[in-house]
Amino acid sequence: MDTDHEYQLPRNQSKSSLPTPDISGEAEEQSVDLAWVISVIRRRAMIMVASGIALTTIIGGLVVVVAKTSVIEYQGSFRMLVEPVTVEGRLAKLSLMAQSGVNISSNDISRIGDSDLVDYETQIRVLKSPKLMAPLIKELQTRYPEITYAKLMQNLAISRISYELDGKLVGTKLLDVLYKDPDTEKINYVLTQLADTFLNYSLQERLTSLRQGVNFINSQLPQVQQQVNSLQLQMQQLREENNMTTPDITARGLGDQINYLESERLKALAELAQNQGAYAQIVRELSEGDPTSVLAREWQTYQGILGQLQSIDGQIGVAKGQFLENSPPVQALRDQRASIIEAMQVQGQTVENTLANRIRELDARLEGINRQQGEINNRVTIFADVVRRYSDIERDLVIATDSLKQLLAKREALNLDSSQREIPWEMVSPPEIWLDQQGKPFPVEARKTARTLAIVAVLSMLFGVGIGFIVEIMNTVFHTAEEIRGATRLRLLGTIPFDQELKKRQRKLKRLASLLERAKPTEPEAEAYQEDPSPYFIEAFRSLYTNIRLLSSSNPIQSLVVSSAAPGDGKSTVATQLAKTAASIGVRVLLVDGDLRNPQIHQCVGLSNKRGLSEAIATDVSLNDVIQVSPSDDKLFVLTAGRYHAEPIKLLSSDKMQYLMEQFQAFFDLVIYDSPPLVGLSDAAILEANTDGLILVVNIAKTDRGAVKRALDGLRVSGASVLGVVANGLKTKMPKVYSSYYRNYRRPKAEQEVNL
Repeated sequence: MDTDHEYQLPRNQSKSSLPTPDISGEAEEQSVDLAWVISVIRRRAMIMVASGIALTTIIGGLVVVVAKTSVIEYQGSFRMLVEPVTVEGRLAKLSLMAQSGVNISSNDISRIGDSDLVDYETQIRVLKSPKLMAPLIKELQTRYPEITYAKLMQNLAISRISYELDGKLVGTKLLDVLYKDPDTEKINYVLTQLADTFLNYSLQERLTSLRQGVNFINSQLPQVQQQVNSLQLQMQQLREENNMTTPDITARGLGDQINYLESERLKALAELAQNQGAYAQIVRELSEGDPTSVLAREWQTYQGILGQLQSIDGQIGVAKGQFLENSPPVQALRDQRASIIEAMQVQGQTVENTLANRIRELDARLEGINRQQGEINNRVTIFADVVRRYSDIERDLVIATDSLKQLLAKREALNLDSSQREIPWEMVSPPEIWLDQQGKPFPVEARKTARTLAIVAVLSMLFGVGIGFIVEIMNTVFHTAEEIRGATRLRLLGTIPFDQELKKRQRKLKRLASLLERAKPTEPEAEAYQEDPSPYFIEAFRSLYTNIRLLSSSNPIQSLVVSSAAPGDGKSTVATQLAKTAASIGVRVLLVDGDLRNPQIHQCVGLSNKRGLSEAIATDVSLNDVIQVSPSDDKLFVLTAGRYHAEPIKLLSSDKMQYLMEQFQAFFDLVIYDSPPLVGLSDAAILEANTDGLILVVNIAKTDRGAVKRALDGLRVSGASVLGVVANGLKTKMPKVYSSYYRNYRRPKAEQEVNL
């Protein structure tokens, strides 16, 4: 292949013609479905079972040990009636409510029997208080020295007996006292002493506390009453000093006065402005010698003289028609008119004086209104302080009055409660030990070791399943091809099975490539190594190649880039095997090692890497000297990476590289570029820009999900066209149903040399 000639090469096909998947959005997590759950359970079954068995063994052993070492406890109880159940209780409650000033309806009377005179929660706390229990504990310690307040409270339970009514729990007037202990005689003794203590408390000590409360209230009443009287006197004095009934009424009166004065002031201002305007016009008209307009405003008053003026003017007009202007009749009429005008001038002065007097009156009226407004404003200012003082006194009076009412109501309630408590509590059920049907003491907690162990086993297995899922979530790799397709939202072009003999073959090819590197030009070339992969492995690549060919029927794929998210995902192997597969069916294939940083292709095919792509770009070497023919197939041509170059990006993005890529595509049916990983490097994106697209290789159980996401983000930014994804390293066996198809499988061999 000579590069000295100038070729008219076709440009790369438009990528828009290929049905490229949408990678514009971020890859989202797969939703948790049944298939995923089943696959996780299948992968982590050993961890789940081992964790469940370990937890069951440890916790079950503890349960058995605790069951064997636990002490059996028994319990006894007694019940007391703490409120009367007769009509006396209802009457006492009605009397207390009436004295407290509560309005009682017929419905309240019907329901009053359900209310309580006792705060049962408080009563129970009092019964269990250290003060009440101290004498009892001393008595108990004479027979059982080990009893303390803490131990007694630990085994003692006092509760109110309730029942269900209309779906709600309703409390009774009964208290249930329970005590548990391994010694039944001790239970009997403690319950008997508790019953005596509580009955004694109901007769004496509680009555004493109630009477002390009444005495305390009686001592506080005079002070509160005096405070109420003092506040009432202050309020009365404040009303008398400021001549008011209540602040609201006085405030409304002041507001009405303010509104009235403001209305009058506005009216006076309007009238003053009107009169001042008229006065100015009258003065102007009189100064101009025109009293007619002035008197015309007061037509009713000056209609006589105005009529005379009109009559004279009419006579003058008639006379002027009969006589000359200087004739005596005309002159006499003019003299009469002048005298009338003079009289009208005097009358105009009178109108002016009248209007001036009106203006002075309005000024005086406005001054009086302003003075009254000032007085009202002063009263409002003073009234605000009065209202504040009144509100303070009223608030204090309300508080003091409420306190007085509460004290009086509480005193009556305590007196009533004291009278009721004179009736002692009644022992409804005497102290006794709980017995079963055979008359034996009934244990507090029956041993259910078998049931507990079953529950422990179930919970342990569930916890083991949870551990398995946690391990699965923490292991951020792909496990199936379906997971790769769902996470990347790309086409799954192929699934490459794991080949156990692949590493051995690659080591042999690597040694062969190393021998070729060290061989001198005069030495004969080493014999080519013939691979013999499994039929299942070869058919996987044939399926991959078929899927790539079928991506676009109108414009077949002519060039593509094979890359991965991270190193070690098998991209070079996939690129090499894909090229071999295409060549085996008669396609002229060029395999280019575009990974100038860490070249691998020459080791995958067993060829020398003395010269390659770096030399083709950086020097004028002929392509015939750098492109090699695969020893295994004359349709497979290989362009290795060549010697290391310090700036691979500069080489790949050069015009020479673009020109070479156009040449490759013109002379070969398919060009496959092996590129460096995508994450952190831009080599693959540069190569992809001049090809039909990129194939992303993802290694199952090895490639990190985050690396794939970052790789796809980088491709989205660069606008790359991703043809699809290849799931590599699937650890599965060949389905038995296909064994008959692969039984007589033979790989075709091609060992002829083809000179380009």
